Amino acid sequence: MLTGKHKRNTAGFYDFKVLLFLPGMSPSGIRARLGLRHGVLEFNGPGVWITVLADQVSLRPGGFDGRQWVLSWHTETGPASALLKGEADMRLMRSMASPGLAAQIEQALKIVHRRKRRFQWWIGALSVAVLLPLMAVGLFWLNSERIAGWAAGEISVHDERRLGRMLFARIEPGLKLIEGGPALRMVRELGGRLTQGSAYDYRWYLADSPEVDAYALPGGHVVVFTGLLRLAHSAEEVAGVLAHEVQHVELRHTLKNLIHDQGWRAVLSVALGDMGGSVWADMAHRLGTLEYGRDQEREADLKALESLRRAGIAPHGLVDFFEKLARMEGMGVALLASHPASAERMRNLRAAIAAQGGYPAQALAYDWHAIQRSLRD
Repeated sequence: MLTGKHKRNTAGFYDFKVLLFLPGMSPSGIRARLGLRHGVLEFNGPGVWITVLADQVSLRPGGFDGRQWVLSWHTETGPASALLKGEADMRLMRSMASPGLAAQIEQALKIVHRRKRRFQWWIGALSVAVLLPLMAVGLFWLNSERIAGWAAGEISVHDERRLGRMLFARIEPGLKLIEGGPALRMVRELGGRLTQGSAYDYRWYLADSPEVDAYALPGGHVVVFTGLLRLAHSAEEVAGVLAHEVQHVELRHTLKNLIHDQGWRAVLSVALGDMGGSVWADMAHRLGTLEYGRDQEREADLKALESLRRAGIAPHGLVDFFEKLARMEGMGVALLASHPASAERMRNLRAAIAAQGGYPAQALAYDWHAIQRSLRD
């Protein structure tokens, strides 16, 4: 039986939802569909249509539970990959794929099943020796979010900064960074006001891209896309988004989510004090797939309102911008994928703004029309 994730299209073959990563394009990934036909993989997304021979593709499982699958291949301009989620999709793909790709899928499924069997054997062996270690291991998979939070707490600010620098160095080649101008100057000035007294050494970047997106790396590297500034109607709206992204750094949400996504490899690296292994380098490819949970979004919203108050910036820009995003649901907005703008969230934001009461806040003194013009030059 097919799920809503894949369907038979008019060409007569099934296709699957994937997140596509290509050299020189957005590091947050492109939402696309993957089709299989006659030994060829066809990727079709916004402004993208590419074909890859199945025999040129390698596959590996990832994540805590092995239910994320990474398809990788090489292009003339560098490595490319696509992320597919769900063991059911992989089994269906195996039934349709070419012999070479089907063999890889079969092998990857066996690896996942072997890991599960080893884990079960490990629990049995520990039960003979010590009860408490058995309980800890048994609860590992049931409490992965808490374990990721523990691991994040064991990483020092110094190591988190180093991790952020390493991650940014890996994604920087795929960004078309703007080196100057009034838009970048505004982002840096607003960011500075919002992060005074922070333990992190923030770095602010403006990337030329039509995507409405912004994201913060562990340690304080914040990337804003020009598409977000073009959609905003005021500097206050930009300040609201920056305040929210800053809180994902301050609260270590991004770090926790990256550790959770990488699974036991990241937790083991933290436990062993290994902050330079390949597991951390692999995290750069996961940035575009991160999604913040409802509790994380609520916490970042409330802390963002506090930071706007401390900076003397009016809070209405935060709710105005996310309400604008809510009206764009279904239009493929990248920021919505990682920061859902639900009706409940908007109600909570408006209620929190009303609860904190008024405070002295002057309009931000930026020539918004000049900033918008500079983005078109």
